[in-house]
Amino acid sequence: MRQNDIGKIIFTLRKHYNISQEMLCSGLCSDATLSRIELGERIPDKFLLDALLQRLGKSPDKLETILSERDYFLFEKRQAIEKAIFEHNFELAREELIAYEEQKECEEKLHQQYIYKIKSVLADELKHDTNKNIEYLLEAINMTLPSFEIENILKYLLSIEEIYLLLMLAQAYSNTEQEGQALQLLHNVIDYLDQKYSDEEEKVKVYPKAVYLLSKLLLQDEKYDELVTVSLKTIDLIVSNGVINCLSELLQLCMIGLRHQNNQELLKRITRQFDSLNELYKEYNFTTSNETSTLLLENTQSELYLVNEFIKNCRIANGLSQETLSGNICSPETLSRIESGKRAPSIKNFQSLTSRMGINKDMYNSFISTENFEIFEKKREITKMASLHKYEEAEIIFNNLEQELDDNKPENKQFLVHYHTYLDYRTGKINSEQALTGYEQALRYTMKNYGTTSIKNNYISREEAFLINRVAIIYKNLGFIDKSINLLNEVLENYEKSKVDEKYHSVASLMIMANLSMYLEDNGNPQEGEKICDKGIKLSLRCARGNLLAVFLAEKSCCLEKIDKNNISEENKKARINYLQQAFYISDLMKDFKFRDTIQKYYYRNYNEKLN
Repeated sequence: MRQNDIGKIIFTLRKHYNISQEMLCSGLCSDATLSRIELGERIPDKFLLDALLQRLGKSPDKLETILSERDYFLFEKRQAIEKAIFEHNFELAREELIAYEEQKECEEKLHQQYIYKIKSVLADELKHDTNKNIEYLLEAINMTLPSFEIENILKYLLSIEEIYLLLMLAQAYSNTEQEGQALQLLHNVIDYLDQKYSDEEEKVKVYPKAVYLLSKLLLQDEKYDELVTVSLKTIDLIVSNGVINCLSELLQLCMIGLRHQNNQELLKRITRQFDSLNELYKEYNFTTSNETSTLLLENTQSELYLVNEFIKNCRIANGLSQETLSGNICSPETLSRIESGKRAPSIKNFQSLTSRMGINKDMYNSFISTENFEIFEKKREITKMASLHKYEEAEIIFNNLEQELDDNKPENKQFLVHYHTYLDYRTGKINSEQALTGYEQALRYTMKNYGTTSIKNNYISREEAFLINRVAIIYKNLGFIDKSINLLNEVLENYEKSKVDEKYHSVASLMIMANLSMYLEDNGNPQEGEKICDKGIKLSLRCARGNLLAVFLAEKSCCLEKIDKNNISEENKKARINYLQQAFYISDLMKDFKFRDTIQKYYYRNYNEKLN
């Protein structure tokens, strides 16, 4: 993507939905600012871009973001505040908020809105002042939605942050015996999300929270049938998107409704799923113990990079000195300050530096080069179908998508070769050697030095990480397990040496950890395999991602079996049986029925019992 691509995407989406500039940017920025963004004359910061895309019902997580150290600092400040709230350290949260308010950027509207949101939480938790809580929430809402009317919600465009505020307001109303207002607000928010948020990747971040609050009120009013209906529908949305935010809470409410319906069969199944997930939370000391934590926690799928690390890593990977790269663009001293994070490059200098290195990147980058956001959604649907082993369905979507892409662009060539190879391999049309050739060809479209230098010091996009993972799988299948392990370790080392929190690479790193743990166990190092499993489980829980939890649990059981190869430890045996049982019920919960059935066969073969 280049500078005006993100503006073109916003413009195309806005025109597609017949939304005026004034309506889209109302309360966020001026019409003139949005016009400059759409024309490519201005790059929005991450907070503004997220709000604009979310108001259009789309997920900004489909873009990779290259941030300055300063912008990342603000992200981390917010994380520190919310972490303190999760841990019930409200005094620390208050101190962190004061430090956040002191930042010059926090005079801007979106930052002020966040400050009022946190003040509302602290008013409730520290002073138990519900009226002040509501006052702060209304102030926050008014920052970007002046004169907001609950009953006319469908006439507005709402970002995720604005919807969170409305949910927190509904929660506050329900705590002050204003149940009627709370119910109206929740029903209206759910209707809004059903009608306006077509992108499930974004919808799933907030929809479960709205249904959670609604379900609590339905339980209070003894409306058990409606409680079961809405909770089951939402549980299905959550697990079909591979996440677990609000899942435990909704399972628990659903169980209460099922007991009143006397639906013993479904109750038994959901109870085992709930118990397995909750045991995992307890073992890894991860709990959301109140409504505030439940509302603040979200599944993390963002892909973030630091601009200084990006430029430095790309320069080194291309074998360039600072003097050579900076020539006629800026001084070597300026480049040195940029690479150390002491200075952010101008947009012009960033583009000149990346162009000199032959890199087609900007501050916001998509995995596919297109102005049509629907193509991003189709791409996600392909990966979703493939993860469910529905390769024929994935192939149909891919063939349709292929007709819409410009195959002259490197990232598009990479995507097309990648998925042609992947789907042909999974459907038995090509062998492992041919797949390896295809994957490595795809990698070299954007990673020209692949195979000649270590990838530990490269910039690795999410798409490149997926490809490297596929290469590692082929190495393992061809008998080169050491090469496979080294390759996967290099990707993880690349992420670990960055200042960016690993959760901002979680989509790729969790997949890599899952394979690495298995290969370490197969290669006679189950102790390291178990450590990787633990790391993967912790990261999954932090990011509220559940699609690989069962894999990590089952593999941890296998590692424990190899560690106690003589089967002399009763404690070890008990633990590995427990992890297999958890893996079985969580894979059932996440609708990974193929993996669930694999666990069932393995369990019966080893322990002569069936799981049900």
